[in-house]
Amino acid sequence: MEWHIYIDGASSCNPGASGAGIVAFDNNGNELFRDSIYLGHMTNNMAEYEALIRALRKAEQSSIKYISVYTDSLLVANQVLGKYRVKNVGLKVYVEEIKKIIRNFTSFALQYIPREENRLADKLAKDAIKKRGRRVVAPFNGEESLGIKGQDGP
Repeated sequence: MEWHIYIDGASSCNPGASGAGIVAFDNNGNELFRDSIYLGHMTNNMAEYEALIRALRKAEQSSIKYISVYTDSLLVANQVLGKYRVKNVGLKVYVEEIKKIIRNFTSFALQYIPREENRLADKLAKDAIKKRGRRVVAPFNGEESLGIKGQDGP
């Protein structure tokens, strides 16, 4: 079975309160799961990467070997696929972790899609920000960031 996972990350300010949205479907378009995760304070790009890592880990824990991931973040898609260099040290850590995880899949695809095709994951990410204070999930490396100067905001 192949999973088709749509991911999105959102930040109320950049940096600011952030959330991740994940929704997965099987080959027939049946929804397998969805998640809306409040991430704490980070940049939008960090939230996008957090969503990808959490989606990959969920697939890995479920013993899925074939995975296609769809994101509306051109930066994340192109950095993970090696089309863009990763200049930011903080984002390099995410890319390195993702590359470790994807080695466990028989087939891995990551595709950039327009925001209009990612509405559900976008809604889940924004809904997660509204959960602020209810449940905070630490970033994959266990450290919360106040943002990275020059990454994608002031």
